[in-house]
Amino acid sequence: MPNRDQASGYIYILTSPNSDCVKIGGTDFPPMKRLKEINATEPYRSIGPWTLADFRQVTEWRSLESNLHYTFRAHLDTSVERQKELFRVPVHAAIEVLDSIDPERIVNRPKIDRMFQDASFLSYIKRLFVFSGLLNWLDIQGAWTFVLFPSTSGGRYFTINIGPHEVAYSTLRRRERPQINMVLLDRLILDFSEAVSWIADHSGRIEIDHYQRALPRATTIEFFGTFEEVLEFTRLDGVRRALIAYWNEALIRMKEDDLSSVYARFHNWNAIARLQKEVRMAVDDH
Repeated sequence: MPNRDQASGYIYILTSPNSDCVKIGGTDFPPMKRLKEINATEPYRSIGPWTLADFRQVTEWRSLESNLHYTFRAHLDTSVERQKELFRVPVHAAIEVLDSIDPERIVNRPKIDRMFQDASFLSYIKRLFVFSGLLNWLDIQGAWTFVLFPSTSGGRYFTINIGPHEVAYSTLRRRERPQINMVLLDRLILDFSEAVSWIADHSGRIEIDHYQRALPRATTIEFFGTFEEVLEFTRLDGVRRALIAYWNEALIRMKEDDLSSVYARFHNWNAIARLQKEVRMAVDDH
């Protein structure tokens, strides 16, 4: 039987507009589940709602949680009874400690390193996450998922799912086969002739209601091209509007119905944490 203390789990930092403290904790379960519990129970409920500021999926999470609590022990808020996880420290100070975690304890680290070594892929993914607004939905990760190098028959570089089906993917580049890219949008993309022409020029296809369980107006865009060409597509007039129209509606429904994706167990938490850091740094530089 595996040692419970050696198990992988999650370290998280929560913030609330109604508290001057950050909550630093750990859990065996994905943060989405733990966040619901925290917002539903005292003493945290009264000073919530709490949201996810940062997180890591790590090995030996219990010892890391203890180390974090020890690091900030002088700042423990003793004014709130029945808790030992509220600390009066700036959120950026807590995040800096998360950033210093031994890389060997980060789950899925080789896949994340491979992603960040591919500049063209990273540029596309950063843009996709920023202009879709996915990083504003951190609290419901598991309802949407991001998987790097999934074990699929087609050989995918990544896939993003909202609920039961994919909303974006790219295949791995093969010498004998060009890269295929897919994005699921709202049907209003058909109102933008430049985008429709661009898809045709890249040997693409447009298919309406391709997924049986997709929302109404779901429109699949699939085309050949490099990540540089995918970036070009995202800059076309109407693409962002059509993407947000579909993705946000799907995310809202998942949140309202309190649902998780069937692919939740494959979600790469640490890739999202690192993407969030990259985006935050880019904003700070400007």
